[in-house]
Amino acid sequence: MSQRRRLLLPVVFAGTLGLAATGCATLPSSSAPQVIDTFSPSATSLTVPTPVPDQEPDLLVRDFLKAAAIADQRHAAARQFLTPAAAETWDDSAETTIVLRADLSAEGGRTADRATYTVRAEKVGTLDPGGIFREEGGQLEVTIGLVREDGQWRIDRLPPGVVMERTEFFSTYSQRDLYFLTAAGDSLVPDPRWTSTANPDLGYALVNLLATGPRPSLDDAVGSRLPISVSVRPAEQNGDAGTTIDVSGLPVLSSRATEQFAAQVVWTLARADVPGPYRLERDGAPLDERFEGGWTTEDVRSFDPYPPSEPMRLALTSADGLVRLEQSGARPAGGPWSAVRGGRTGVLSQDGRSVAVVTGPPEGQQGDLTVLAGPVDGDPEEALRARTVAGPTFHPVDGSLWTLVDGTRLVRVAIGGDRPVVQEFEAGPILELGENIAGLQIDRSGTRLAVVADGRVFVGALAADGGDPLPGTFRQVGRALGDSATAVAWQDRSTLVVARTTTEAPVVTISVDGAITEPLSQRNISGPVTEVAAAGREVYAVDQRSLLRLDTGAETGERYWREIAGLAAIRADPVVAG
Repeated sequence: MSQRRRLLLPVVFAGTLGLAATGCATLPSSSAPQVIDTFSPSATSLTVPTPVPDQEPDLLVRDFLKAAAIADQRHAAARQFLTPAAAETWDDSAETTIVLRADLSAEGGRTADRATYTVRAEKVGTLDPGGIFREEGGQLEVTIGLVREDGQWRIDRLPPGVVMERTEFFSTYSQRDLYFLTAAGDSLVPDPRWTSTANPDLGYALVNLLATGPRPSLDDAVGSRLPISVSVRPAEQNGDAGTTIDVSGLPVLSSRATEQFAAQVVWTLARADVPGPYRLERDGAPLDERFEGGWTTEDVRSFDPYPPSEPMRLALTSADGLVRLEQSGARPAGGPWSAVRGGRTGVLSQDGRSVAVVTGPPEGQQGDLTVLAGPVDGDPEEALRARTVAGPTFHPVDGSLWTLVDGTRLVRVAIGGDRPVVQEFEAGPILELGENIAGLQIDRSGTRLAVVADGRVFVGALAADGGDPLPGTFRQVGRALGDSATAVAWQDRSTLVVARTTTEAPVVTISVDGAITEPLSQRNISGPVTEVAAAGREVYAVDQRSLLRLDTGAETGERYWREIAGLAAIRADPVVAG
């Protein structure tokens, strides 16, 4: 039985949804997006194509494909392009395939009343029920037949499902996050969904999506406080400011469970720009009398899915160990960690109290790597030795250190006692991804694990019960990047930062579902990039020259990679929580 069903309450779909959302990320103007031929949204006004009198059949098919991106009322806009019989029988729910660009070619001989066209395209993903985007490659080929009725061409033969070009997808769909609970029930995990832009009941639709539960890959990794028996219905707003969500069939919850329920709903609505305050009701009565006037994010601030992060305070140098970064420059951190030599990479625990450093022989020399771990203000202790080390990364919940050693063994190191304690656990789900595992990092909720294998990026889930990598949950993201990845880090709980071997777009971000890949600024950075880290709005990268910092929150025109005072021309690696 999954943790979601054991610890919390099971959930099922409670009704038919009209899915809607607005807003999505766009390509930064300081980047060169043409080098990454992948998903990246752009601002495009929504127009609804309709059949044009005396329209040629090939142009009608193209307009049909555009109209198919509008999902409202069972693709009513697209059904206008079909014969009445085809409109009645077309199964638009079978599958939604998003393609790079649809190429159309005539097949067979066209007659006065018959025409056939083949649509060929490169697939970039599918949209599963519930708005779940799944990145997917390969080629698509479908045949569409037309007939002339009453002097006008209409489609009378087409396969089940929907095909849409990605430009139309980004015009008519937007990404919104649903939030589920971590295994401990004290934090939130984003589950991105893509929903149509044209639904006035956005809040109702999103809460109804919450009631369907998480995507399958997260089923054994997260929990929810929306039980199987609930149905969510639009409530009369009575002209009051904010949004009312009325849930029927919700059992009486404890004070803690009520807070968890509110956290899921409030953060889902607030991050989707649904206006607050949020009046949460059970069968028309306030869920909690203390919040009769409505909940706000401040009432569930401890569940903030994007808590603030401290910028980088430490860096690791090969010759001087840990150094502390100050406005005036870099200086030795002091203590035993400054005496460590041969540092290759370092990482802080989420609470900032522990640090781990991988050391090794000088570049070009053979020898084992050593993983040192311990309190930041204490003594380094040798945790293990190995020929290769991927990671390390700290688990945010139990504070253990994870690393894949010698390419085959996934180990967890418990620190804080007299000596580090090493425990080996199942590495199969990671080893299946490729032969060369070059990087791994746990996200800041302790729910997902990002892995670089054979230059490709994968994201999978960790079991709520025990924390082991869950078989069958790892999927490649950022397929258009090929096998160019060298390192990965979490910018936040829904966004990855990836370092690459390329000179063009050497650092990119990828949404956790793989739908959006965006290059970061290329100003003053030279690929290949070998290390990457992130802390809030700041991203750090090690290129051919030095350790660099990028403020992703700065005005677009001011996004330059900058050297760090005191570390110019010095080989250094970022040390941040991760």
